[in-house]
Amino acid sequence: ETQVTIIQATGELNSGGTWVDANSNGFFDIYFWVKNVGTTRITNISESDVYVGPVGNWRRIPYVDYASGAKPNWTYSIENGTEWWTADTIKVTITYSSTQSAGTYWGKFVAPNGVSYELNFSF
Repeated sequence: ETQVTIIQATGELNSGGTWVDANSNGFFDIYFWVKNVGTTRITNISESDVYVGPVGNWRRIPYVDYASGAKPNWTYSIENGTEWWTADTIKVTITYSSTQSAGTYWGKFVAPNGVSYELNFSF
């Protein structure tokens, strides 16, 4: 059975609302850490859907391979492994071409089979 939970979400703004390029890529990023809390390995992670944006003004973000070079787009890395097994976490990086404003955001991660998790977060 597939289940996921977003355990943390943040953006590259410091407490004063100033952009801090945490990964030195020259773009503004929002990060989700998504944990596999189900009983099966999740494959085809790039086929997942990611939605994010200010509450009431969110949008679907395409995976980097399907974005044709446009931003925003998202990528992922598996923390401490090479496959997304039960109890493992992925880091989802949503990359924007410009700094996003501080405020309350809504985010949602949908696994390839439709199982999803959503949350509100602020930065």
